[in-house]
Amino acid sequence: MRRATALVVAAGLLAITLTGCSSDPNANCDKALQPGKASDLVSASGKLGEKPKVSFPTPVDTKTSQRSTLIQGTGPEVHNGQMLEIEYSIFDASTGASIQESSYAKGQESLVPLGTLIPGLNNGLECVNIGSRVAIAVAPKDSGQSSATGTAIAVVDVLNASLSRADGAPQPSVPGFPTVVLAPTGQPGITIPSGSAPTAPRSETLKAGSGATVKDDSTVIVQYTAVGWENKNVVVSSWQSGAPDLVQIADGQSSSQQGALPQDMTKELVGHKVGSQVVVLTPASKDGSVPASAWVVDILGVR
Repeated sequence: MRRATALVVAAGLLAITLTGCSSDPNANCDKALQPGKASDLVSASGKLGEKPKVSFPTPVDTKTSQRSTLIQGTGPEVHNGQMLEIEYSIFDASTGASIQESSYAKGQESLVPLGTLIPGLNNGLECVNIGSRVAIAVAPKDSGQSSATGTAIAVVDVLNASLSRADGAPQPSVPGFPTVVLAPTGQPGITIPSGSAPTAPRSETLKAGSGATVKDDSTVIVQYTAVGWENKNVVVSSWQSGAPDLVQIADGQSSSQQGALPQDMTKELVGHKVGSQVVVLTPASKDGSVPASAWVVDILGVR
């Protein structure tokens, strides 16, 4: 399974409660970089998604990170909390030497979680339209390295992006399942109902998506929170890292967690579509290492 690439880089009838008109704080462009003299020096020829021929005069130096658009896409804007599918090339702006690049091989596009990259790349990709190619001049202060003294140039093709949260149609609630309250970001709060802990997997659909269907052999892009049934504490949550997780349905292998997620949970996602939000009740593991839990899972993409 490909892993996210780091560039340099109560009982009775229960209902899901939404947050009304609250706006997602991730869905704004306040920190998005603007064009500047440094980024405007960069040109790149070639088709989107293919290795470009990049040129700029050397040296290039800037104290402020900048972004210029080389190809304007027509897709939706991307924001923190989404998994991006990109191709990229990064250069030393003082010499023009290549530092790092993606494979540019079809089907091997890099997956990066926006919001967890170095500041220059996070802000350089924030609010870019899918289908765009951008040139980003990364100032030393935004490189993520305290010792950095030089500017870097990144040319990035934004090819696709996952959802940032489940966007499916709300579904009727099912008795015996937790109450789920969503923060403006989409992160769930989970209230465990009274009653005995689950002894077998069960699930209900809170939102029914209309995207691609999860299969037995899928790798899914998901956000999730699990709360222990007995102690009511968070067992694990991808939301706490600020980025979605890549999880294999067949064995529960995760790109961000140590070890695998319970297959009792992952197999309950089979048959659901991208955009769905699913509550899964799982029994305690046989060895007692994982307690009986309630999971809220947003299915954001399928690979």
